[in-house]
Amino acid sequence: MVASLQLQEFTFTPQGSDLPLLGPLNLALPGDSGFFVVYGGNGSGKSTLAQLLAGWYPEQLAGTIGGSATLLQETLEGKRLTEQATRIQLVQQSPLLQLSGCTFSVEEEIAFGPENLALPEDQIGQRIDQALRYTHSEYLRQRHPATLSGGEAQRVVLACALAMQPRLLLLDEAFSRLTPKATEQLLTQLRQYATDYHCQILLFERALLPAAKYCTQAMVLSNGKQLAAGQINEVLKTAISQVNAPDAWQVIHQLAAFQRWPDDIPLNDQMLINAFKEQYANP
Repeated sequence: MVASLQLQEFTFTPQGSDLPLLGPLNLALPGDSGFFVVYGGNGSGKSTLAQLLAGWYPEQLAGTIGGSATLLQETLEGKRLTEQATRIQLVQQSPLLQLSGCTFSVEEEIAFGPENLALPEDQIGQRIDQALRYTHSEYLRQRHPATLSGGEAQRVVLACALAMQPRLLLLDEAFSRLTPKATEQLLTQLRQYATDYHCQILLFERALLPAAKYCTQAMVLSNGKQLAAGQINEVLKTAISQVNAPDAWQVIHQLAAFQRWPDDIPLNDQMLINAFKEQYANP
């Protein structure tokens, strides 16, 4: 099976620096759909990695790359940023900075990208409808983008990305202004989108949950270095010490350090409750 993303001893050294800011990183994501999460705190390098994968090098991120990086069977430096737009979309933490500023409704904002692809009007309309549905944003269709709240703007920016029908969707803390319930609803919708459109979705998160519930594989970064990568249940023990985790998971981390917790780390609240009952409540 061909990997949608493959990194081999990949490094990035910014212009003017002698030391790599990122790497070496080694990773292979098989298949053409699914969820993967990159965990890391502030300054870990996860946003830089997201920008590099989105095609910001070398136009927006000047420097030198080492090793190899292949995305969708092309090298990282194979296409210009504008040429990547139909294949790769990046949604970042600050949604208002990603709106075009030249439209008068959410509907027009979502249409902006497909219109620049010179698609037929009926196809553009279909993409708008689908993007609004996947992001539960139908009620925002006629709103002016300037009137959106932070959470609403995040939904709209995500809808704009989906309207481009990318094969690789990069979400860099893209749910930071949404409630936990809304985040889970969107992740559930995105899981369906990934299946429907054969899209690989990469989350970049500094919070343990709820990404762990949806992702099958993970990587942990700290100060640009790769601490762990692999199946989600194998990586969580390392991730807990590097990201924001609920108190209960911090307790599990301490118990595991004293070998008082089994190997598997719970991926969600219900698994956590069941695990505590099994370990400590049953006679």
